Amino acid sequence: MENPYNLVSELLEGINNRRTRDVIARRFGLSGDSAQTLQEIGEQYNITRERVRQIEKNGLDYLVQSKIQSRLKPVQDEIFSYFKDYGDMRREEKAFDDLVCYCVPASKLAQMQKNSQELALCRSALNLILTLGQPFERIPETDQFYPAWTINKNSLKTAKRTVDSAIKYFGKNHQLLKDAELFQVIKKSLPDISDKAALSYIDVSKLIEKNNFGEFGPADWPEISPRGVRDKAYLILKKEGQPFHFSEVTNLINQQLPDPRQAYVQTVHNELIKDPRFVLIGRGIYALGEWGYEPGTVVDVISQILKKEGPLSKEDIVKKVLAKRLIKENTILINLQNKKSFKKLEDGRFAIA
Repeated sequence: MENPYNLVSELLEGINNRRTRDVIARRFGLSGDSAQTLQEIGEQYNITRERVRQIEKNGLDYLVQSKIQSRLKPVQDEIFSYFKDYGDMRREEKAFDDLVCYCVPASKLAQMQKNSQELALCRSALNLILTLGQPFERIPETDQFYPAWTINKNSLKTAKRTVDSAIKYFGKNHQLLKDAELFQVIKKSLPDISDKAALSYIDVSKLIEKNNFGEFGPADWPEISPRGVRDKAYLILKKEGQPFHFSEVTNLINQQLPDPRQAYVQTVHNELIKDPRFVLIGRGIYALGEWGYEPGTVVDVISQILKKEGPLSKEDIVKKVLAKRLIKENTILINLQNKKSFKKLEDGRFAIA
């Protein structure tokens, strides 16, 4: 298939008026810079925004002629098939990222940066091709959806139903989902939808996002969009499923949740102390309270156990405390000698004083 950017560049050369050609190139970002507004172009040519709009329309009218469209048809047919695979609708950013393969060989594409000028020009050419073609239609950005392209207006309704079914599930079950699990949830409401279509509809929604670990959930959940060090630490511990020293939590945050603002050990420690979601269970070692750990000193933990279980032997107390705290056995035995809090019964068991 012909390279979309080379094809568009050739077709633009067919526009005899240099200014009209330049306006189209500037409006769609085909001149090597970002796409420009009517106002920006008007200021450069010292003409009104409305005049720029008229010039742009003249250029687009030329490009929708049948002789031009016949040249574009092979590319548009390929893009049409791509949209069919994704349920007739695709988020604009995702579509252009996928379709740049028509401009750049896959072997070269893997080595290129996403924001390289060559890829940017390809995306601009694809944007113009979609703008000129039928039945391609751009869906503007809203509070709930990212900008997208569709070949079937009804696909937006299906996308809304898809997102609603997922949101309903997340509302009842505070549980993140992997791709396959999310597809199963969606297909309970929409059994005929394909996995690709379901993914496309979720991608276009602002209400559901995927975190760094490939898990989907509502965009406002801290597990999906961590807002600070505390949320990042929570996400790390939840993913790892085990307690960690605060220094290790810091390392994991910087490794697994990259951010221009690096996390620092002392900052992480200070934030973990303040947040009730975290429980200190050893020297600098933190766990999540939702795992069953409870805050407090060793004396507090022993007291909680005895209140719940009644008098216990020294061995049973040690065993139960070690399940809640990463400390030495001798530390537990020393705290058991606190006569203000505990008393030793005649049978050797301990109870609350």
